Amino acid sequence: MLARASVAAGLLLGVLGTVPATASAATAAPELVAAGGSGEPSSGLLAVTARSDSPITAVTAHLFTSDGSGGSDGSGGLEEVATVDDFHLSSGSDTDGRWATTTPLRLAELDTYRLVVDLTDADGDTSTTQSTTGFAYWRTADLHDFDVTPEHPDHSHQQVSVSGRYTVTDPRTGLTAPAADSDVQLITSNGGSPVPVRTDTDGRFTYAYTHTRDGRGLVTPDLDLAPPAQQNTATAYVTPVRSATRVLLDTDELSTVEGEPVTVSGRAEVMGEDDWEPLAGATVRALWDSDSGAAVTRPVTDSEGRFSGELLMPRSGTAQVRVLGGTYLDASGEEPLRVNVARATSIGSFTVSVGKDSRLTAQGRLYTGESTPSESDNKVRIQYSADGATGWTTVTTLVPASADPEEGALFHGTFTAPAGQGHYRAEFEGSPNWQAAYSESVLVPVT
Repeated sequence: MLARASVAAGLLLGVLGTVPATASAATAAPELVAAGGSGEPSSGLLAVTARSDSPITAVTAHLFTSDGSGGSDGSGGLEEVATVDDFHLSSGSDTDGRWATTTPLRLAELDTYRLVVDLTDADGDTSTTQSTTGFAYWRTADLHDFDVTPEHPDHSHQQVSVSGRYTVTDPRTGLTAPAADSDVQLITSNGGSPVPVRTDTDGRFTYAYTHTRDGRGLVTPDLDLAPPAQQNTATAYVTPVRSATRVLLDTDELSTVEGEPVTVSGRAEVMGEDDWEPLAGATVRALWDSDSGAAVTRPVTDSEGRFSGELLMPRSGTAQVRVLGGTYLDASGEEPLRVNVARATSIGSFTVSVGKDSRLTAQGRLYTGESTPSESDNKVRIQYSADGATGWTTVTTLVPASADPEEGALFHGTFTAPAGQGHYRAEFEGSPNWQAAYSESVLVPVT
């Protein structure tokens, strides 16, 4: 946890200026190095750093309002608000040191006062110099008991609790009191606009939220305190912890036909404190990606960790299924899912002609798109049925030739006809990668 200080804006700083000093020709006048508040702006204490060629014997500070409104004629004259001369040497030497007061000032108004310092040394030399920074006489807000728990939320403990207590010290009274019934602007680790939180009568505030930022984020409060004021606050960092996940498929292989999706389903789990548990509300991705295309589905798990999504693939292939990572989740390993897509086929231009000795000649074209079935699948069966409806039997098997996809693959063969009149058709049996196809039946009369 790192401390920081925020200072109210709009404060007028003094302008460096030196009033002509009285000095002998042989010695130099004391030099003001720095002057301003000592410690917190609410301390009411002053400090002066100076040096000279002989011991500095007197230090006097004169305070004026920042706008010069002390003039009796209203013209901005420099009538003093306070004169301070109870400085003592707090560090260094009397020729080069730091002088500070021990009695807090009790002034009527908060301000950044113009500060003019008179210095006198042992040689009798004097100087009068206006400080470049002035004297900040402000209230100070201090944060106590700041707590952010947990700083490392995980999947099972995503809520973060923030608490703290503010006090305010006023230099006009020297009293420190709770910042009661005040607004605190709380920046959470999720980022975005600050969240307003109200303190109680003891200056305490509490707030709880769910960490949703994907990664580390800061938490810091700011008390709404009218300027001029300084606020001493703090910052904590919240970093979520990711848990391991896994996906269990209902099956590792599915089949469908071209143009129809498959349903990818299973269960997602997350590693709990002791064992795997159902993972609710997580996104599961099933992705197929190849040179010939891509397909994806992203179902979200239910309260039991179950998921189901439709995946439409134009070709057979292997999809990879995994739980996607997130704020509290590591992505799971990929589970392969084989999807067999039976591509559409058709048979056209089928004819059967009668030759000599009851020999029949059958021919037609097999259409399988841009690809040719493998050797084991690339077969067309010529079938016979007496009534054209039942009892289809294979009388011969033909192998289509290779061809242009638009023309179809030609098959052609001659065989002996069964006795009597009957009906003939061509059948492509198909496979996991190809849909079955049938030609229209052809009636061949008795010869």
